[in-house]
Amino acid sequence: MADVLACTAVHPLADGEVRLLGAVRCVTGAMTRVELGGRRLLVDCGIGQGREARDFVFPDAARDVDAVVLTHGHLDHIGSLPYLLDGGFDKPIFATQATLAIARLSLEDALTMQRATFRETGALLAAFDRLAQPVPYDGPRVAALDLELTFREAGHILGSASVDLSSAKSRVILSGDLGRPGSPLLKDAFCAWPAGRPVDLVVMESTYGEREHEHGHDDLAKKLLEVVTQTVARKGKLFIPAFAIGRTQVVLYFLNQLVEAGRLPKVPVALDTPLGLLMTETYSKFEKLYDAQTLTQLARGDAPLDFENLYASRRGSDSARLRDAPGPLIIIAGSGMLTGGRIVSHLVDGGLADERNTLLFAGHQGAGTPGRRIQDAAKQGGAVWLDGQEVPVRCRIDTLRGLSAHADRKELAAWLRAIPQVRRVALHHGEADAQRALVRYLGGR
Repeated sequence: MADVLACTAVHPLADGEVRLLGAVRCVTGAMTRVELGGRRLLVDCGIGQGREARDFVFPDAARDVDAVVLTHGHLDHIGSLPYLLDGGFDKPIFATQATLAIARLSLEDALTMQRATFRETGALLAAFDRLAQPVPYDGPRVAALDLELTFREAGHILGSASVDLSSAKSRVILSGDLGRPGSPLLKDAFCAWPAGRPVDLVVMESTYGEREHEHGHDDLAKKLLEVVTQTVARKGKLFIPAFAIGRTQVVLYFLNQLVEAGRLPKVPVALDTPLGLLMTETYSKFEKLYDAQTLTQLARGDAPLDFENLYASRRGSDSARLRDAPGPLIIIAGSGMLTGGRIVSHLVDGGLADERNTLLFAGHQGAGTPGRRIQDAAKQGGAVWLDGQEVPVRCRIDTLRGLSAHADRKELAAWLRAIPQVRRVALHHGEADAQRALVRYLGGR
């Protein structure tokens, strides 16, 4: 059994080292410096989020690298790129083509939220475009690095990848974020790792290292149908806060499945999230990356993210009209934990206070977030402060279980077992307790 280490930042190699610069004892801010074969790479360039944002400082060790390698386009893996680019970084940024497209949209949205000027945003995006170099899955050696660099499907979001890096003396695999097997739209994480060369170090995420998911995708479809049916019967509005990347598309996928099966009541569905609309359009541009089931669905003329009575709400005026529209109505809007976005206006402007309505969370609500406060207030029959106002919580509150885009401990262990001849495992991207629990589960130390 390979050594499995939790909360450990530095790992030596025969011709260098791997140093975790972020997500060492927490989930966000993934950033790993890999030195091997005389090259220095930065795998991911994330930023701290939530409570972890308070202590986040961009590390100097991230600046003097020969290239950046991105595993996927979530901000906790790319959100520090503006710091790097603003400091004059002019080396290649390698990622799958889909990741580069999603990352660009994510960066533009984040810069807008941070109130960067039009000129500042344009300059940073121009620098990103100039340095971005797409690399296909399972592709050949990247000559510019004089190393073996291969992207393998990670099954987390569209374009997500694990990274296999080799020099003459060392081999390192970095998992990136690993999705759940059988997730809608996406292929499963790659598990056909070639034998023949030992792996000196696997850097593996551990977000759910202490647990196994209780619900599967069949449970999710059943729950979604139940909530929609009940809300339509009350002539209420169903609000679904969803993250723009991944979560919004999965919700649309399941609604489409219910529509195509003739099981969903006839009800208009409004996608009221500008970034979510752009991301959904991006997903459609990379349909070739979908799993076999979805490709078969497309071949018979069924677009998995589009269906009858689905409407795009692009402008602010479109969103305002939805607040005046009567139910029944389904509104999908960001953000997933109610930290901003159009969903907040909907809830403040009568959505939470109306007993006919339902607020259906599409995932876990982190401690201290408005979403968690609403869940707590609902249990007590009270009110919540939202957008500077005290709002009574009278609508029904529910949660879609089984929507996690992260593998649980059993699924992580199966992914790791598929890699032959692993000598050492470094856990990251997980709370300290989750990492230590996964060490015990894997039989490490």
